[in-house]
Amino acid sequence: MMKTKKFAILVLIAFAFSFAGVASAVEPAVPRVDGKFSLDKEQRIRELQGVDIQTAFGSLKSPEFFADEDYFNKAVYLGFRDRIGETVKFALQYVRSTQAQANPEGLRNLYVARRVFQVFPNAALDILLDIYTSGGPKVRKNVIYVLGQMTGGDVIRLLLIEALDDDTYCEDRLPETVGVPLQICDVAYNQLVVRYNIKGVLRTIGTGHSLEAREYHIQKLMDLLSRHLDL
Repeated sequence: MMKTKKFAILVLIAFAFSFAGVASAVEPAVPRVDGKFSLDKEQRIRELQGVDIQTAFGSLKSPEFFADEDYFNKAVYLGFRDRIGETVKFALQYVRSTQAQANPEGLRNLYVARRVFQVFPNAALDILLDIYTSGGPKVRKNVIYVLGQMTGGDVIRLLLIEALDDDTYCEDRLPETVGVPLQICDVAYNQLVVRYNIKGVLRTIGTGHSLEAREYHIQKLMDLLSRHLDL
């Protein structure tokens, strides 16, 4: 990204997005946790309440939870509602990890942490913002990922839009990496597009896209927001 982009323009876009009712953008809500499931599934949820946080967290990495978001959300809520602070503290270790997305297990841990923050946003948001401010590129990438579908309104929106101007690399170049590792601006772009279901733009920036292509698509998104076009 060109560092000549004016920070003031980003702020103006953020405020326009917030107050001018840009098209049909809708903020994510706290997930529903009152779904009804089979007796076996309800029993599985109750079992989470009787084990320690680490064990419950590990159980939530099971494919049965990953396959059903409503089931997952209810399990998180009932499994941790009586120990929210401790659970958020436990989940934050995966956000602070610089290896969180380096292997499948790390990705699963970060995904469960993301679900915990979505279900208990009031206990997590301020801490996540502090971690973003003080963390390095890999940690900031994790924070952007977990904030992506979390309720939080203006503060999350502004963070994501400001991050569009951050061209710091946030991934290592691995032997299996195809193309160029992602930058903070790329990760923020991906989360913005999904968070607000923005139409008329590239859905996802990946390592296979050249830096020039990424800059083009990010600028296109910024232009779209600034013109208040339909999302």
